[in-house]
Amino acid sequence: MSLPGCRLQKTEFNMSWEDDDSNLIREDLKKRNYRPAQNLILNEKVKELVANSKPVYHLAFGQSPFPVVEAAQQALKEHVHEKAYEPVAGILSLREAICNYHRDLDGLQFCPDNVLVGPGTKELIFLLLTIFNGDVFLIAPTWTTYRPQCLITHHDPVVISTSFETDWKITPDVLDEVLSRPAHHKRNKLLILCNPDNPSGTAYTADDFEGLRPVFHRHKLLVLSDEIYGQLHFTGSHQCLAKIYPEGTILSSGISKWAGAGGWRVCLW
Repeated sequence: MSLPGCRLQKTEFNMSWEDDDSNLIREDLKKRNYRPAQNLILNEKVKELVANSKPVYHLAFGQSPFPVVEAAQQALKEHVHEKAYEPVAGILSLREAICNYHRDLDGLQFCPDNVLVGPGTKELIFLLLTIFNGDVFLIAPTWTTYRPQCLITHHDPVVISTSFETDWKITPDVLDEVLSRPAHHKRNKLLILCNPDNPSGTAYTADDFEGLRPVFHRHKLLVLSDEIYGQLHFTGSHQCLAKIYPEGTILSSGISKWAGAGGWRVCLW
């Protein structure tokens, strides 16, 4: 086949990825034992077993069993024809609705200009880690994908262990000791906090946050508060960190859990 005014030249391309693919992955990731999200791998295996009529008692994936909120389904039907590119931060009416939601639910006053909508919590956390210049702190146990995201974005996260005796929560003394280490002096600091936590299920109270706040403030700690499970609190008494530490909190939430819309991939900051 030829095109007017064009001259095509045949070339040979004999490279085979099967010959040697060891250099395709960054060396630092291999040394740190980087692995894909294990919960997603396990979920695919479960699907395979179910498809083959194998009995499975599936307790390892956060897929909401509830239907998507009816009002959201109707709104999607009404607007499914719309296809224009929208603002990167999300359409203004949605960001205003998010502000109103947290005003009514948490008593918080947010400006739409400070709200960012994205395709899921993981993606927005990844973007934050990509641009963040400083040390990242994680809690153990906590959600599985925080650490892989840190490694991909060239962060070596500092892991703060918790215990049954403290209800799997970080305490002011332990946090202060870690943040006070010389290696972290004069460095920006980011803590990723899942509240309520997955997998432990622990939920921080207002008193917990009041105790931690002086430590947060003293170390100028930025806290990414992942509250995707907030509206599933068993007693309905979820405490939003932004109410107690507004000057240093990035609030992350969405509709995948409480609204049953995990596959819709909508997250808000």
